[in-house]
Amino acid sequence: MNLESTCRRNIFRRQFFFDRAARFVSCGAGFVSLATLAAIFVFLAVLSLPLFVQGQWGQILSATWRPYQGLYGVLPMVVGSLALSVSAFTLTYPVGIGVCLFICGPWGGALRRATLAVVTFMTAIPTVVYGFVSVFLLIPLVKKVLGGSGPSLLAAGLTLALLVLPTVVLFLHEAMREAEARTRLTSASLGFSPLQALLLVVLPGSGAGLRTAAIMGYCRALSDTLIPLMLAGNAPQFPDSFFDSVRTLTAHIALVVATDNSSPAFHSLFACGLILFSVSLAVQAAVRAGNNVRLVEGRRLTLLAFLAARPWCRAFIFAWSALSSALVIGAIGALLVFLLVRSLPVMDLRLFFGDAPALAAILGREPVWDGLFSACAGTVVLVVLASLMAIPAGIGGGIALSQYLHGPWGRALGFSANALAGVPSIVMGLFGFSLIIFLRHTVAPESNTCLLLSAVCIALLVLPYTVNATAQALESLPEDLRLLGPSLGMTSWQSLRRILLPAASPGMLGGVVLSMGRAAEDTAVILLTGVVATGGLPRGLFEKFEALPFTIYYLAGQYQSRADLNKGFGAALTLLGLTVLLYGCARALQTGMERNWRR
Repeated sequence: MNLESTCRRNIFRRQFFFDRAARFVSCGAGFVSLATLAAIFVFLAVLSLPLFVQGQWGQILSATWRPYQGLYGVLPMVVGSLALSVSAFTLTYPVGIGVCLFICGPWGGALRRATLAVVTFMTAIPTVVYGFVSVFLLIPLVKKVLGGSGPSLLAAGLTLALLVLPTVVLFLHEAMREAEARTRLTSASLGFSPLQALLLVVLPGSGAGLRTAAIMGYCRALSDTLIPLMLAGNAPQFPDSFFDSVRTLTAHIALVVATDNSSPAFHSLFACGLILFSVSLAVQAAVRAGNNVRLVEGRRLTLLAFLAARPWCRAFIFAWSALSSALVIGAIGALLVFLLVRSLPVMDLRLFFGDAPALAAILGREPVWDGLFSACAGTVVLVVLASLMAIPAGIGGGIALSQYLHGPWGRALGFSANALAGVPSIVMGLFGFSLIIFLRHTVAPESNTCLLLSAVCIALLVLPYTVNATAQALESLPEDLRLLGPSLGMTSWQSLRRILLPAASPGMLGGVVLSMGRAAEDTAVILLTGVVATGGLPRGLFEKFEALPFTIYYLAGQYQSRADLNKGFGAALTLLGLTVLLYGCARALQTGMERNWRR
């Protein structure tokens, strides 16, 4: 009896230890996002502080940027950011609503599914590919048709609108799909036609989705770095027309980061980063505050009912939605056709390995001086390192958010994960750069940007995607499945490990692979944290490296010959293929595991 009691006590102690350890580890991983958010704010604020101490904040907000004359005004960049983001959003939001109405409307099912597939595919196209193709396709077209001198507010706005559109469409589509599922019986009982149900029931019930899509779409346009850097011209001036060159805050940070770290120009970068960071936090707060706000009610609903009954209104909505969808499909089709025509003829072993034998280059026996192999290897190593850091922390954070943390701490963790997801990538890169400055002045004077720093910053950038995917996958499980473990006498850790995690694995794996795709295509972070144009194969964690996104960006503006240009197109197609493969794997894994779990 004593032996039996001892065994039971030991088993209980072991189970208690595992439960406490799981709670501690997952909560610790979850607070990484909260700590990162706080660290970003602290670093930006501290490095902006000299502007306040020296009384130069007013000068920073002046209208002239001439650092060689001691003038450090960033107001033209603020105006340029607003002009570009508002222009892009004004173009993309009505088109996005039209596309979403076409997808959700009472028209051909095959066309609707094809349009949704195209919009979903657009999320896998790297930003640098949009920019690279636009440099050689859109800018010459704009110059030929509308005039102008080249990179301008118009060219950047058109490309940025195309980049932002999937964000608007997918947020709104998800809201309208949920509203349609909730109100299907109500619409049928009232005898509404499909169009009347869409206008009178589904659309009013998607008010929060409309608001969220607008806020997130505008935030995406405001925070982008590569499109304005490649297409806007980067002149620090107030634009007088759409054909003028502008410089945004994000592009300004990327262009001026090499300034002497004691100058007002250098500290102004962190002031710009602090502005962008504050805007992202305000956006997240606005999204949370507006989630329960109805957009259409009262007299507006009566007006919609009147319009929905008119034949001309139905024709107008169909024409608007069909034209919006045709514009998007045509633009993406033109981008892909142009890229394929320019890149497929040069896709061979020489593009990747130059004059070096392929096998010897892969084994590291011979260097590759004129090929993409080093950039491909650097991209793969970067993605692997970032994934090894982000995935365990993200899964742990998602478990903590859904299972252990509730009340104020749970809300704080949820807000930090969402806020971190909205932080502009250039701000994350600036955070990594400021970390190096801190290390140089404290414990490691020889610190420099490197592969490890880029991987850490990329991991922090994609961390919230894994956290949110894990939390949503666990929270979406049916309640009877949650009660199965306790009913069988399992501890919380046993129930989580044997029942909940296997059931939620499809959604979790999808989020993991999507995070890897995001890590593979980011350029702004690595631009500030260690990437170079000619670094060769990665030689160590503390060395510089090459990566496909930066190679594409570099060749877009610095190519010297036709061969360099062909190399840029080949790199763009290679990066697009890599991201599409990762996103396709995410979709296939999620669909296959969901099917197996249902069986």
